[in-house]
Parts: sequence; structure tokens; C-alpha cells
Amino acid sequence: MGRNCIRLIAVLFAAFAAAMVLPPLVGRIIPSPGGYSYVKVVYAERLGDFLVSQPDYGKDAGRPGGVEWTIRDTHGNEYTADAVDTLAVLENASQLIFEGRLPATLCGVGLTPEEVSAADFTMYFGDRGDRSYGLMDLPDQLSYRSQDYRTDDLFRFAEEGIEFIDAAENRVDREKSLRFREALDAAGFVRPCAWAWKPTDAADAEALGYFLLDARGCLYRMGMCGGEPDVEPIALPGECRLRNLSFCGRPELLALALADDGTLYRMDRDLTFRCLELPPARNLRVAMHSTLLFRKFVYERSDRTDYYVTDLDFRMLDSCTVAHPPRRDLTRERIINVLFPLTVWLTPWQGLRFAGSEGWGWALLNLVWCGVLALLLRRRGESLRNPFVVADLAVTLLLGLYGLIGVLAIPGLGTERNLKKRF
Repeated sequence: MGRNCIRLIAVLFAAFAAAMVLPPLVGRIIPSPGGYSYVKVVYAERLGDFLVSQPDYGKDAGRPGGVEWTIRDTHGNEYTADAVDTLAVLENASQLIFEGRLPATLCGVGLTPEEVSAADFTMYFGDRGDRSYGLMDLPDQLSYRSQDYRTDDLFRFAEEGIEFIDAAENRVDREKSLRFREALDAAGFVRPCAWAWKPTDAADAEALGYFLLDARGCLYRMGMCGGEPDVEPIALPGECRLRNLSFCGRPELLALALADDGTLYRMDRDLTFRCLELPPARNLRVAMHSTLLFRKFVYERSDRTDYYVTDLDFRMLDSCTVAHPPRRDLTRERIINVLFPLTVWLTPWQGLRFAGSEGWGWALLNLVWCGVLALLLRRRGESLRNPFVVADLAVTLLLGLYGLIGVLAIPGLGTERNLKKRF
């Protein structure tokens, strides 16, 4: 009995693994539909509007690749590719600088290649998608002077608190761990640590250390100076429940913060927060392209892409939504919807996701798989009255091909008496 129960759990795990592997495999085997659905959207600071470039496959089949790009603003006015370089200067700045065509002024602001290049950067932020490693390093604030990087600056978070590791001797440095625990306790930190973030810039990592989220959702900064702890609480705005910090390492901006409700905040270098006039970003991966005059935010969704432009102080200037074009051939999706009752996938930004198949073709096919399994079990001499045989049939009926693969991949069903007869 116990052996069959363990086997049934193993069957479910095998079915789950099949659900992770099979749909992408079928998607690779079936040729993808032709066509190129890439859409490029830039902000034209001279127009104060967006320029949307979309491919037109039938407009000029004689061009290389058979594609001509149609460029329009949000009001429907059409532009040439050469005009885009003069209207959307900052988003094409690298090409203009390379060709020596960067204008001297733009919207009344003087431009130099050095200033434009220094202000241009792109970062990605949003829901918590980074990995959390068990062992972390804490650089000393004096490291840039002494260049003394020691192995006992490695630490981890345990249930009883922070633990520093002496890697050379493979032991916990209890004295140093106790000093940091006492400093965290004195600042009001409540164990255990829920999450820890480290600035991406090396200078910021040395100067600031780590940002810790305690069990209550309060934020603290923990650094080290001369081997001694440097801990301070950081005030969060209002009822904000912090979910993620994304560091950008810029002189004018330390990080962007995401709250549990999806609200976005900017974190300045004085460690204060200000709410941004942007839509919620929960379960999304957002790109921010910052230039000398504006910042562009890109929200990629399943059916559309939203673009928002703010000034350098994050005040909203304009927005644009581009719907994703319908796919030209749904053969692959139809086959997957019939073969499998659901699809499972894992993303770093949204975690484990499930999606049921459309229609009822998969239900009819599940009955076929269940009948195939019943015939196979009868040929093996299994009784269909056996409750574990019924469980196998139920798994196959519910999960279809996934369940059938799980049952066949984990053999060994039967009582001890059946096993003696078999062997």
C-alpha cells in the first residue's frame, strides 16, 4: 500500500515534468508561421509624439527580405526613415554620433556627444525575478582604500540570524555574527530576513552594503566599516509593502522600488522614496530607457505594449499603446490545444504559470489515452478493480498525454502477490 502511494506521487511528478517539456518541444517541431511582427516605437522629442514603425510585407516584395517599413505617429501622419533621425534624435543618438550628424541643439538644449552618451542608459525592473543565493559577500566601506577582501566577509541568513563564514577554516565566525545580530536588533530588525538586495554598482555596494527586508516588511540598510556593523532603518512611504528593489547605479537615482500593490517608487541617494506617476508593474518586466531629456518606459503585456514618456523627474508627458498584431497562422496553437489539456511554464518575473487549452478537443483525446492505458494494463494482467489502477486511469483521464507518460514512466504498480507472479 505504502509503496503504491509513493509511486502515485511519483507519477504526478512525472506528469508535471511532461507538462513542462512537451508543449515547447511540439512548438519547436512544428514550423513557425512566416512573417515578422516586430514593431519599433520611438519618442520624437521634436514632435512631442511617438513614431511607430511597422512592417508591410506586401508593399514592396522586391526589397531585400520583401519588407518595407511604414512609419506613422499616433495621429496617422506618415514619415520616411530619414525623417525619423531628425525627429527622434535621442533614441537614435548612437547612430547619429557615429555618422557625425548629431545636431548642436535640440528643443533649446545644447547637445554634445559626451553629454548625450553619458545620459543614455537602459535598465529593466519589475517583479522580483532575481536569484537569491545562500552565501553573500559584504564588502567593507574601506575596501577601496585597503584592497583587503577577506573570506570572512561572506555571510548568510539563518533562522537564528545572520552568520558570517570563515571560508578558510570552513566555520561560522560566531563573534562577528553576534556583533552584527546585536546591531540589527538594536535598529529594530525582526528576524528572519525576508529578502536582501545589493547595489549593482561596486562603489555603491561598498558604501551602502545590503538592503534587508525583515519579517514585518520593514527595510534596513546593513553595511560594514572597518569590520564593524553599520546598520540603519529606512523609512518606507505610507503603507508601502516593498516587493523589489532594482538598482541602476546612476548619480541622480539609486534604485526603483516596487510595492506589493504594483506601485512604483523612485529611491534617491538620500534613501528617501517618491511615488511615480506610472501604472502598476506587478507581474511585469518593465524597461526604462533614459536619455538627456526624457525617460521612456515600456510595459510588455501578452496582447499589447504600453509606452510611457516622463521628464527626467518622472512627471508624465505622453503615452502610447500598440496592440500586438494577430498571428497569421494558428496551426501550432490548435495542435497544442488538442494534444494537451493545459500548458505549464516558468518565468523569472511571474513564477509558475498555468493556462488551460481552448475548446474540448483535448477532452476527447483524453478519453482515447485513457482507453489505451486500460488496454495496456489488461495486457499486463492488472485488474481494473484495483484502486491504484483506477487512480492511474483517473490521472490519465484528467491530464491526458501527461498522465499517460507519467504512468508508463513510473512502473511497478501492483500488490506483493502480483509482483511475485510477475517475477
